[in-house]
Amino acid sequence: MEQLSEILKDLGLGSVLSDSIKPTRNYEKISTNVYKPEFSRFKLVMWFKDGNTRYFYGYDNKHTSSGVHCDEYESLLKLYRMVHKFKGSYKNAIIYATINPLKATAQRGYDWEIIKWDMYENKKTNPVINFLNEGKNINLDLQKLKNLSNQKIK
Repeated sequence: MEQLSEILKDLGLGSVLSDSIKPTRNYEKISTNVYKPEFSRFKLVMWFKDGNTRYFYGYDNKHTSSGVHCDEYESLLKLYRMVHKFKGSYKNAIIYATINPLKATAQRGYDWEIIKWDMYENKKTNPVINFLNEGKNINLDLQKLKNLSNQKIK
């Protein structure tokens, strides 16, 4: 033990042995900052092979030192990555979009299929999807979706 102590002193780590006897810090700090997302433009629904269905949402707000801005492109990418994370364990996976995320609920409001995968990893995409840069915000081009919805109604 003394030899180890001498070696540690030579390395400049002499207090390691004495510090290792001390009790560890208590990590019971509770953060007062709770991020509760308000809305999501995109929703991913996955039907798994074991019979479960799971819902994931791509929350759009991005908090930076310069403030909060909306990045819908990044939220879509997060859901896309989620599909690849569960690759091989789902039967179907569909990413939906909504025109009005404030009125969308888990059951209703997400009307537009953006990307769809089947269990064989065949992918079908919606060619209408386009993103617009509006200052610091990156938003889905809703005008194209609205035009498509007008065509569907006729």
